[in-house]
Amino acid sequence: MGIPAYFSHIIKNYPNILQKFQKKFLVDNLFLDSNSIIYDCLRDINYSGNNDDYERKLINAVCKKIETYIQQISPTNIVYISFDGVAPVAKLNQQKNRRYKSWFIQQYEPSNKPSWDSTAITPGTEFMNKLNLQIRYHFRTPIPFKTKKIIISGSDLPGEGEHKVFEYIRENSEIKQQKTVIYGLDADLIMLTINNLSYCKNMYLFRETPDFIKSIDKSLDPNYLYVVDIPQFKEQLVYYLNNDKIPEEDVEQNRVYDYIFMCFMLGNDFLPHFPALNIRTNGIDILMETYRNVLGNSRKNIIKDGKIIWKNFKLLVKELAMNEENYIQDEYRKRNKAEKRPIVVDEEASKFDKEMLHAPSKEREVEKYINPLDKYWESRYYDMLFDVEIDDEWRQKISMNYLEGLEWTWKYYSVGCEDWRWCYKYHYPPLLIDLVRFVPYFDTDLIEKKEKNPVKEEVQLSYVLPRKSLYLLPRRIEHKLLQQYNDLYRLDYEFKWAYCKYFWESHVEFPDVDVEKIEILVEN
Repeated sequence: MGIPAYFSHIIKNYPNILQKFQKKFLVDNLFLDSNSIIYDCLRDINYSGNNDDYERKLINAVCKKIETYIQQISPTNIVYISFDGVAPVAKLNQQKNRRYKSWFIQQYEPSNKPSWDSTAITPGTEFMNKLNLQIRYHFRTPIPFKTKKIIISGSDLPGEGEHKVFEYIRENSEIKQQKTVIYGLDADLIMLTINNLSYCKNMYLFRETPDFIKSIDKSLDPNYLYVVDIPQFKEQLVYYLNNDKIPEEDVEQNRVYDYIFMCFMLGNDFLPHFPALNIRTNGIDILMETYRNVLGNSRKNIIKDGKIIWKNFKLLVKELAMNEENYIQDEYRKRNKAEKRPIVVDEEASKFDKEMLHAPSKEREVEKYINPLDKYWESRYYDMLFDVEIDDEWRQKISMNYLEGLEWTWKYYSVGCEDWRWCYKYHYPPLLIDLVRFVPYFDTDLIEKKEKNPVKEEVQLSYVLPRKSLYLLPRRIEHKLLQQYNDLYRLDYEFKWAYCKYFWESHVEFPDVDVEKIEILVEN
């Protein structure tokens, strides 16, 4: 889910959840999801061509930036500093896509100026190993920071940074009543924080984002620190989902979990969004209104006691599916209008921004072939986006994989990763009209808990790195990968961008590869 679109939506609809941070706001704990700090720092350091010198400066800048946040927030109890370790396989495709697109953009407009390879910000590289050592040394004692405890979860410990943060919060009940600030502001983090309020009742999100704040609301002062009041946000969400009634019972309070679950349908790092439900237009409003109409006045929840009540979810999907054609036709018309509008680009914008950034909004041959205004568009949807001749067997296969994805993501947000090897296999979701047929009626688990078995760092690197960054691996592995899996590291992949707005939302057409095959190659 795109954070600018989602964050703009919540600030517009719930303006009083954004508060100025003041020193009297006494904080017990500060948790930092720190990978974004590396990216923030690297923009401010000039690269001279000397990797060692640049990396030393970058690591020092990251330490200083974390220090600054500790001083600004002044936690008295715990500081928890977390970096991304190896991710579940469900996330690896997104990482591979992002890194290939970064390489593609650089090639599109080659610069004479040398630049540091930011794909080194991946667990297992020499740079991340150096960063781990320095962070652990720099923050080895809490005394200078006037806090009781500093915990560091480096990139050498498995798990995404934000999920390691919430795993700690769930496992340490002594912080339940304490005021806790979490650094970071992506949509995932907002959802995770709401979802885990039962483990820590006073959580606030903080991110230094002056330009971002200004672009959302001109009345906000970009020189101030702002926090998002998550308990307040939850309260307002529940009130709205409860059809503007103060909740009195568990059923009504639990609507917040229903909200998180249905928002997965708007897309995230593990699942694609439904073309009929676009967060950039009115997708979130459609979901909320449908929920209010179908479940808001009932005693039914989609999530009860942490479990998915599939038959209640089926009621929601059934209503959405009945209107899917109207929604997708409406999106199609909006995109037709947007295509005709001239794009205003700053004169100083890069060649890429001028020519490629908006390509998905302008080059829409696939969408026009599917054309939901013409009969049998549903078959064309699968034909073009899945490259299959659709039949019931395929509909079931795709729909069940998507339903697994909803359950996998719910568990990942609630209790942690139950299956490190599961992934969604397609770039697009099934149509809602097909999905509804396969939503179970009875309570059932589609994802079984499996033993924790994350991939090794070298396996993740082998999977996600583009060809030009394979040098970050040991030479023997780089050589074997290019010898045996050369097709995985081509320089000429196609992009699929139907129903995307910007190039960076597009999907790269990589060949299928089994992570286990890469594991065998790396380990032998």
